[in-house]
Parts: sequence; structure tokens; C-alpha cells
Amino acid sequence: MKNLTIKTFITFLLMSFLIMGAVYLMLYVFTPYSSVKRNTSYIERESKILADKCMNISKAEAEGYIKNFEGGTGAHVRLLDSDTYLQEDRTDEDGSVNMLTYPLHFSDQPEEYMLCITCSEERTVFFRSSIIKSVPYVMLIAVVLSFVGSKIFSYYMKKPIVRMSRIAERMAEQDFDWYCPDERDDEIGRLAKSLNKLSDELSSALAKLNDKNLYLKNEIALEKERERRRMLFFSGVSHELKTPISVVIGQIEGMRSGIGVYKDRDKYLAKCSNTLNELVSFINEILLVSHIDMGDMDRLETVKIDSILDEEIAFYDGLINEKNIELEYDVPDNVDFRGNEKLLKKALGNILGNAFKYTPEGGRVLVELKKPDQESDRVILRVVNSPAHIDEQHLPHLFEAFYRADTTNKDGSGLGLYITGMVMEMSGAEYEIKNIENGVEFTVIQ
Repeated sequence: MKNLTIKTFITFLLMSFLIMGAVYLMLYVFTPYSSVKRNTSYIERESKILADKCMNISKAEAEGYIKNFEGGTGAHVRLLDSDTYLQEDRTDEDGSVNMLTYPLHFSDQPEEYMLCITCSEERTVFFRSSIIKSVPYVMLIAVVLSFVGSKIFSYYMKKPIVRMSRIAERMAEQDFDWYCPDERDDEIGRLAKSLNKLSDELSSALAKLNDKNLYLKNEIALEKERERRRMLFFSGVSHELKTPISVVIGQIEGMRSGIGVYKDRDKYLAKCSNTLNELVSFINEILLVSHIDMGDMDRLETVKIDSILDEEIAFYDGLINEKNIELEYDVPDNVDFRGNEKLLKKALGNILGNAFKYTPEGGRVLVELKKPDQESDRVILRVVNSPAHIDEQHLPHLFEAFYRADTTNKDGSGLGLYITGMVMEMSGAEYEIKNIENGVEFTVIQ
């Protein structure tokens, strides 16, 4: 049986039958005995009074009193002379005497009479018979009361239990957008409060768990991306190292053998020296990338970014004058930026160097450092060189290691913007290169 109402009805019915059966049994067994005992005591008292009234009066008067006595007590009374009395059987079926006798003398009768009073059991028999006859009606009443009681109980108890059962099912499905009413002060109300508390705690724990899972997913995705970048980086390193090393080896072998143009050793020794110096610079940048990637240089500090920009602009003064570049420099003093000072110099030097390098003669470069408003802690750096343009297909790849938008230009290591991106990410800054009208803009926001 899955229905609580049916279970409650059957429980109420069985309890009613048990209680009524016990009550009826007690009434059937003990009530007649008690009634007989009380009735016998009453008849004994009244019998003595009757005997006293009938003594020394006429027989006719005595018979009137006897008739009234029988009507009032229900006892059976006989008036016997001495001879008849001696022949009377005064025992019950079980051998016990159940008759009260009193000797009487009447004023109009010479002989002695015996007043014999027998207690009647008709009332006891009638009472037990009435109990037996009432059993079906009482059972019907028990069924009706059990049905009504089960309905009331089910409404009062089943309804909140069913509601909480549905809520528990929703909780199992991780749905916590509900509230269980807890106005009651009994166990059901306390259970509802506990359910609400459990829901709040589970919802909070699940939210924290989801946040942790999201954080872990992001970390895993970042780690996979870092691993992919490492693989691409080292693949590019092997390729970039192979060519200059092969060139140096070829030149040295040619000089050792004194073949053709390599007889001019001084000239090719100088070229070998330049190539090796470039390799040293390249290897230093590889080591720098490795240190950044391993977290050896992730200690951040507050630096004055305007001072770094001033130093880097001064470094490129010669190139600016040589190409007759119009420089618009709008950088206020004492602007704070969080990062590693050494790495920021490297990154900002790469940004400015590319801007001046890829600006044609007579072009224009804007270096602007500002805050969105006076109260803001955010810093926006814009470096715009014009006229200039980068094909849109190259923009998403500019911060990849060894990627060159201009494949004809082999200057540099191909790691400049890759290192710049790593430094900005380590500093928690947003960065972007995009084409604007008649120019290219590099933006850094922290």
C-alpha cells in the first residue's frame, strides 16, 4: 500500500476495533457481575424493610407490600407456609443458595409463614444481549469515525509531508528555487525548517563547487593552452636555431678549407661573429621566455610607467630623427602600473620599437597614457603609428612565437610580441592590436 490515507484509515480502524473490543469485553464480563452484586445488596436492604413492614399485619396488607416490592426491585417474592417451605428446593444449578427468607407472623393467621425472595438475573441477561446486538452498529460507527479521522489526519499530516517529499525530489535534481512553509511549531514545522536550512547549505555548497569546477576547468584550459604554446615554441626554437648554426658551420668549414670567397677569412669571421652574437641574443630571449613561463619572474611591484616610457622614447631618438617621424607624446608624470619593472621595460620597448620601425618616413606616432577619470585606478596606454596597416588575417597570430606578418623581413628573433603578451598577462593587463583609420593601434589597459 503506497497511499498514506489508506494506511492511516486501516490503522485507525484496527485501533478502533481493538479499543472497542476491549471495552465491550470488559462490559460483557465485569458489568453484569458488578450489577448483580449491587442489585443483590439493594434487594437485601429492601427485603429487611419489607419483612419488618409485613410483621404482625394482616396477610392481605402484606401481599400489597409484596406486590409493590416486586415491581420496584424486579425480584421474585413468594409467601409460603411452613410445610411448603420445607419442601421447596432453594438451590441454583451450581448448588449455591440464591434465596432470601424471612419468617412472618400475620395478625389474622395462626401459623407461621416464610417470606422467600429470589434475585432475578433477567437484567443481566438483557444487558449482555443488548451488548451483543449493538456490536454491528458500533463497528459501523468505528468505520465511519476511522474514515473521517483518517481524512482529517491525512489533511493535517499528509499534505505537508507530500509537499516536503516533492521538495526533496526537486533537491535531488539540484533545484533549490523554492521555500517550504514552516509556520507550524510541531515536528512537521521543525522538519520544514531543517529542510530549508539544508537547502540553503546545499545551494551554497553547490554554488561554491560549481565555482571551483569552473575555476579548475579554466585552469585546465589555460594549462593546455600553455602546453600547446610550449610545444609550438620549442618547435620554433629548433627551427630558428638550425638555420644560423648551419650557416656558421658552413662558413667555418669554408674558411678552414680556403675555398672560393671564404679565403677572405677576416670578412667571414666578422660575419660568423655577428651571427653568433645574434644567436646569443636569441638564446637570451629563449631563456627569458622560459623564466617567465616557469613563474620565476612573477613578483609584481608598483612601478612608474611614465618613467619607463621616457627611457624607451629616449632610446629611439636616433631612429625618430632619422625617419623624420612626428612624435605626439602625451604621458603625465607619476602614473602607477603593477608589474615586473625589468619585463615591462622589455615589453614597452618592443611595442615602441615596432611602432617606430614600421612607420614610414615622415609618418606619425602617438604615445598616450591616461586614466578614464580622476578617481579611477585604471590606466590606458595607446601607441598609434600611421600611416600603417596589418592584414586582418595576421592580427590573431601576432602574439604567437616566431610569427611574422612580413615574411620577407628576417630581422629580430620573432619573440618580441610573444614576450610582450606574456608580460602583459603576468601583469594582469588587457592588450590588443587593431587597425584603425590610416593606422595601427596597440592598447594596454590595467
